[in-house]
This record gives sequence, structure tokens and C-alpha cells, in this order.
Amino acid sequence: MANTLGGVNLAAIAEQTLDYLGSNFFHLSAFVRDFSTEINQEGQSVTTRVPSSVTTQDLSDGYDVQDVTSTAKAITLSNFKGHVHGFTDLEVSKAGNEGWLQRVFVEPAVEATVKTVMDDLLALVTNANFSANSVITAANFDSDDLADMAGALSTAKVPKSVRSALLPPTYNASLQKDAAIQDAAAYGTPEAIRDHSAGFIHGFGINEYQDIPTNSENLMGFVCHPSALLIAARQVANPLSPRVQVINAVEPKTGLPIQFRSWYERDLGQYKTSMGLLYGVSVGNATALKRILSA
Repeated sequence: MANTLGGVNLAAIAEQTLDYLGSNFFHLSAFVRDFSTEINQEGQSVTTRVPSSVTTQDLSDGYDVQDVTSTAKAITLSNFKGHVHGFTDLEVSKAGNEGWLQRVFVEPAVEATVKTVMDDLLALVTNANFSANSVITAANFDSDDLADMAGALSTAKVPKSVRSALLPPTYNASLQKDAAIQDAAAYGTPEAIRDHSAGFIHGFGINEYQDIPTNSENLMGFVCHPSALLIAARQVANPLSPRVQVINAVEPKTGLPIQFRSWYERDLGQYKTSMGLLYGVSVGNATALKRILSA
């Protein structure tokens, strides 16, 4: 293994690493129901349910029982993923500080770990799981389209509370250029021009994400209630070895629990740092999400 460590052995820039060019992750709570506390200590899965609709009946002749059904939704802790990097004694000697050398690469490593979770979650947004969709190109996407999708979710009896939209930069840019949104006098806020953010539009919290997969179905984004997608995660068990430094942390943007480990491999002459996450994802309420397709 050979690392490419341009610039890391220059003490003059030891604490001046350039801003990392990474993704802007979104608040998971806006898009998923989190069942992590259900399996905080033990168990490999958690099961919730989606109840079917029921009807009323005439009770004047008695209390006849009606059948009710629910559909089980299981979230299994089937994914154990993360990242490990290691630096040789020679590399650390050139850098002058093993702790600083590790910190330089922590942010991109955390992003790689979190992005894996996002990839697995968004891979569920397919026609097979969520058949409702609207076909809209980026150039034509505007607030009227969000109004139509809000109406479609309401018709499907999806609660109006906590609805969100996840959009790629091209669709969000088109939305922010909508005259109805940029007009502060009509919209009541200048965020579209000042911050490239319109906050809430037709009941949807607007979130931008650069890495939405097409899923080979021209997927560009979607609108949903958080009951549409499910996630569960647990901190990795602490190792028993006293030679391993362990820090359990929560990634602040997504709320995902990540475990960091640091240790020295004497036989290899390597300083190693790892980060790991145990999690599972699943489809929730199939009527609570509507996909945005480009074609």
C-alpha cells in the first residue's frame, strides 16, 4: 500500500488544510423514520407496521367485528461498513505529527462512510417500491410542480406535517429562479436570492443533495413524508483491547452513530484509524413518496 500525501510534510501548513470539497448531506429525520433506539443494545432487526384503512359501520343492530390488517416492515442490521486508513512510520515522520496526519483525512473518511448509507437508502427509491411519479425536466421545474405534488400526496392521505423534497442542484437552481419565489414581496422572504434557499414551498422543506442516484429509472429527486423510508443504526461494540483508542460519536448532520478507532500495528509499523457504522434500511409507507423523473 502506498499513500499519496502531497503537502503533508510541510510544517508551515500543518493546520491549514484546504476546505474539503465534499457533499452537503441532508437531515435524515426529514426523510426517514429512525428506529435506532429500538435496537440500541441487542437484536438484529426491528419490525414496525403499516395499518390498512378501515371503514365505519352501522352499530344500531350490534357490534359486529370487522377484519383489520397491517403490513410488517422489517429493518435488519445487515450493513456493517466504514473506512480504514493507515500511515507508515516513514509517512508519520515526514508529517511530523501522527495525530494531525489522521485529522486531515477524517472528514473525507466520514463523508465516504455516510455517503454509503445515503446510497443504500436512496437505492430504495424505485418504481417497484414507490410507483407514483412526475416527469419534469430541470429547466421546467418550478413551484407549480411542487404545488401539484403536494396535492397528489394530500389526495393519497399523506399527512401534511413534515413533508420534504430532496432535489439535485440543477432542479434546486431552477426552483430558486422561479419568479414567484424570488419576489420577496409576494413570498415574504429574501432567502432565494440571498442564500440560494427558499426554505418551505407548498409545505415541503427544500433540501439539496448532489449524489441522488438515477437508479436506472431517470430518478432526479422526490418528495415524501418521513414514513416512506425506514432506517435503524447502532454503535459498533467497543473492542476489549486496551491498545485501541475508541470514540463513539454522532455525525451531527445526519444523526448517524459512528465509531472511531485508532491503534498502532507494531508488525506493520502503521498507525491506523477506522470508522464504522452498523445499520439497515427499508421501505416504509409506499404511498408517502412521489418520485421526480427527468424522462
